[in-house]
Amino acid sequence: MGWKLQQDSFTKCLVYFADGNNRTFYSLDWTQKYSKFRDRQIGLSRLRKLIDSWGYKAKVAIIYDLATGAEVERYNEGIIQNS
Repeated sequence: MGWKLQQDSFTKCLVYFADGNNRTFYSLDWTQKYSKFRDRQIGLSRLRKLIDSWGYKAKVAIIYDLATGAEVERYNEGIIQNS
């Protein structure tokens, strides 16, 4: 059985777009569906790359740690505000 996004991810990203839409994205912390190990840094780098590709179209993007619920990073229009 492979990994499942919402159940097995370390982090999630809430994105509020400039056009009024909002979406939730979960980190992909594994290299393939049937890999044996997860890596938090792989998932975070993939979320950062996704946020960077949107740029100013994403008004606010917030990355949360799913285990604790703590905010990891916050972006305003593609620029990091805190870490």
